Parts: sequence; structure tokens; C-alpha cells
Amino acid sequence: MFCAISGEAPEEPVVSVKSGHLFEKRLIEKYIADHGKDPITGDELTNDDLVSVKANPETVRPRPPKLSSVPSLLSSLQNEWDSVMLESFTLKQQYQQVRQELSHALYQNDAATRVIARLKKERDSAREALANVQAHLGTTAAAAPAPAAEESDKGAMDVDTSALPSDVVNKINETSESLSQGRRKRKPPTEHTSIDAIKTFTESSTIPSMHSARSTGITAVDLDHSGQLILTGGNDKHVQIYNKAEEKVLANLTGHTKKVTCVKFRGQEVEHDVALSASADKHVRVWVPGGSKGYHVGHNINAHAGEATGLAVHPSKDYFVSCGLDSKWSFYDFDSGKSIVDAVDPEYTSGYTSIQFHPDGMILGAGTVDSAVRIWDVKSQSIAATFGEHTGKVNALAFSENGYILATASEDNIVKIWDLRKLSNTKSFTLDDGFKINSLSFDYYGQYLAVGGSGVRILKAKDGSSLASFNDNTADITGVKWASPMADSLLAAGLDRTIRYYSAPN
Repeated sequence: MFCAISGEAPEEPVVSVKSGHLFEKRLIEKYIADHGKDPITGDELTNDDLVSVKANPETVRPRPPKLSSVPSLLSSLQNEWDSVMLESFTLKQQYQQVRQELSHALYQNDAATRVIARLKKERDSAREALANVQAHLGTTAAAAPAPAAEESDKGAMDVDTSALPSDVVNKINETSESLSQGRRKRKPPTEHTSIDAIKTFTESSTIPSMHSARSTGITAVDLDHSGQLILTGGNDKHVQIYNKAEEKVLANLTGHTKKVTCVKFRGQEVEHDVALSASADKHVRVWVPGGSKGYHVGHNINAHAGEATGLAVHPSKDYFVSCGLDSKWSFYDFDSGKSIVDAVDPEYTSGYTSIQFHPDGMILGAGTVDSAVRIWDVKSQSIAATFGEHTGKVNALAFSENGYILATASEDNIVKIWDLRKLSNTKSFTLDDGFKINSLSFDYYGQYLAVGGSGVRILKAKDGSSLASFNDNTADITGVKWASPMADSLLAAGLDRTIRYYSAPN
């Protein structure tokens, strides 16, 4: 019998009840005290698991090896050689394992360095965009520290961004400079409709039976500069232009193959303005005056890979954007109808539901399916800010004319007011339980906020207090528009095929 540790005959042999191996008692007890496990199998082992072996006759201590002869010397050297080779083999295995671990650590470090470099690049771009936004809103951005290591960023993964042509950038800058002068200090004139007058608003007139009765409902509405031409889109796939003064439809425009989701006038001060329409058929159409129907298609743009959901006209009136459920917004030239730039955020794929330009035209806001509002810098096509405190799809958004405030609404039945100077939510207005919000509209001087959805509500923009409430509609209101800069009349259109006007009694 030989000890499994020393390989010699033990003086006090013990056997493990778990593995059955024989050990020298003093050796195995010391090993258990140090490691707590069986040295051969690696299983947990305690002194209680050892059973003494009572040999008869008792085991005697082995005689020391005699090295007086050549065979015994050779045998001893052979044993030593074998031990050295085994130890060398074990060390080589450990060396290979350490090399693999070091190689993996170096790879992780290299990947982390690339990611950090890319994030620094995105951070600097976001800071620059934010500084531009705050500069155009009349605030000063905090100075951003210079990149820590510009040279190291060169090896990082770059984010592709598209640049607008210089003439377009110059036009955007000129428009912003001309419109921002005096905008921030503009105050309502004395003839602006008072709060007391708003509280007396009632339904003053209606335009019934708009669009087809087969696929009922007005899905989108807009007014021209005069407030006399009403542009509507419907579930019947048609676009209509209605003359309020003559009380007749000037043009019934067909061509879309699915419901119309958004309509906009170009906003020029002309007798017959250019019109835009977006549809669930993924197309955007530009309608220009002329032809037998009064209007005809100027451009039919295959704009998106998903449903086209929103339109916005740049304050210069030379460009417009569309957005869609393909998570893209595109910037177009009115005259050519061609896309100048397409903006896509690779980290966002849920889709856009609504879009609107800031009054100065330097940024635009886009509502998303996943309850966020993204503020884009138009010139760099980069994200300047993201507001994400809603729950549910963002159905509507509206900038106030002074450019400081953004109102947003989603399926959570809450209207939120965002201060663009602080990039924070300053107020939240909760409407009636179950009240669905589809449209928001500030009056020209930013005193009142109209809300369209399950009904029509007029709120005081400053604190959200309710000034007027209307429930004359028999189906959801899909669009609300103030009919004049003085806020003396409000238009509401809905799925009941009716356009309603609300104003104070004469």
C-alpha cells in the first residue's frame, strides 16, 4: 500500500470514504486544512471522511533508497527527469492559457477604445448642434471642452451624415435671421381675443358632408394665409380644397391609393397656394394651381418605404419635409420636388408620426411611435435633443410662434409643454379620462393652445387651465387650426365629415 500523495508506504494509513484512495494521515490532514478537498479527485473532503487502516502486521517505515549502485542512481535520476517533464508540461499549459486570456483582454480593450472614440465624436457633434439650437433661441450654450484626443478619434467608426448644399444653408440662415428679429419680444396687440372672449366661444358655423360617405372622415386639415381656403385630406383617398367665401369645393384631387394622412399649404400669400399631401400609400404629392380641376399634380414623390405620416413647410417657403414609419425624414425643394437630403437615425427604427419646423427654421421636431420627441438640427441632420417622458405614440406636436415653447401630446392623454431654452418639461396638462388627442395648435401669439381629439378643448398656454370645451362632434376631431392671427375663430375638422368653426357670439 502506498500513499496517493507521497507514493511511499504510509506510517499511519487512512482511506477516503468518498474516493477510496489511501493517504498518509499527516499529509492528507494538512492538505485538507489548506484546501478542503481531495487532492486526487478535487471533491470536497473533511477529516471525518477519513478512516484509519489497521494493518497487521503494522506497516513499517520504508527503508531509505540506497544510491550506492549505478542502477539505483539511474532510477532516481529517471524519476527526477519525469517529474521535471511533468512540471514543464503543466507550466506550458498554464502559459498558453494566460496568452489566450491576454489576447482576449487586448481585443476587448481595442474594441472599447473604438467605441469611446465614436461616442466622443457623437458627443461633440451633439454639443455643436445643441449650441446652435440654443444660440437661435437666444440662450448661451455651456462651453464644451475640446476633445481629449482628436488623433485617437481618427481610427474610430464614423457616423455618416449628409450635408445640405451651401445655397440651401445660406437660405436657412437668412430666413432664421430675418424671422428671429423682433419675434421674441412680440406681444399680443390690444385687439387680440381676450380670455373672457374665449370662454364665450360657441359653434358659429359648420361645413358638413366633406369627402365621400363611403370611406368617411376628414383625416387632415390646413388653412391658407387668408383663412378662406381650407385644405383637407380624407379616408376616401381624396384631397379637397374648399373656398369658404364661395361655400364650394374648388378642387377634388385624386391619385392617392390609400388614406391621406397629412396636408399642408405652402404658405405663400397668393390667391391659389400650392398644396401638399402625404398618404399611407408611401407617396407625397405636390398639387399646383392649374388644369381642368383647378389643381393638378406637380410632383408625385415616392418618398418612403413605409407609410408617410407627416409634412412640414420650412419658413422660407422654398423647402418642405416629410416623415414616415420607415424612421426617415426627407428635405425637399418645392420647385424640383427632389429630395435634397434624407435623415435617418441608425439607433431608431420605430417610425415617425408627426413633424414640424421651429418658427425660425433651424430645427424641427419629430414625434415617434415609441413615445419620444426628437429635435433635429436641420443643417447638420443631427439630434439636438430628445424628450422621452410620454407614454405611447406621440400623436401631435406644435411650436409656439415665439420659438421658446413646444407642446406635445401622445396616447397617454397628457399634453406636455417643453421649454426649448432649458430643454426640459415645464408643465403637463392631463385632460379628461379617455380623451384622445390627435391635434395641437398654438394661436399666433402663443396665448392659447387648441386641442383636438375626442372633442375640442381650448387651454390657456401659460398654465393649462381650461377656457372652453366643445363636444359637438360625433366622431374624433383630427385637426384644429386657428383661423386668424387674432385668435377670434377656431376651425376643427373630424371623422364625422364636418368642419366646425368656433367663435364668440356677435
